[in-house]
Amino acid sequence: MKQDFENDEWMKGVRETGFTTPAHYFDELSESINARISAEKFKAVIQNDGHTVPDNYFEKLQANILAKTIAEPVAKPKVVRLWNSSLLKYATAACFLLVTGLGLYFNQRNPVQQTASTDLATDQMLYDIDEQVIIDHISSADIIQPKSTAADTDLENYILTNYSQSELATSL
Repeated sequence: MKQDFENDEWMKGVRETGFTTPAHYFDELSESINARISAEKFKAVIQNDGHTVPDNYFEKLQANILAKTIAEPVAKPKVVRLWNSSLLKYATAACFLLVTGLGLYFNQRNPVQQTASTDLATDQMLYDIDEQVIIDHISSADIIQPKSTAADTDLENYILTNYSQSELATSL
């Protein structure tokens, strides 16, 4: 508090010079400076842009275009040869054959996938068949089962008595 008192006395001794600052001057000072800097940069950009339109440009534009299209004769188009040298022809043909050959090679390497998809379709069709349709087909078809003869029965009995199951499985 003593310090405040001393400052007040000091202020009394200072005579006024007549300079005063407006109210809230220092509060608005940074905003004012930034606004002036932005305005100067914007003016510099506009002045240095270099894009100008001649006087009466848009009024004369249609007439200028019409005058140029009518006055100029139709020029013969320039023909540019695609194959300037025979080396380019042969190189292109070789690349075409190489790409075609590789495409065929890689396309034929995957027939397993194609057969797998056809097997799945066939299996699905078999599951869709009704049992009664199968029974009717078997009963309508005159399927003749071969009759086993005595020689076949004797051979079967001989194999079953003289060979083990593991020997039969390995020989199949």
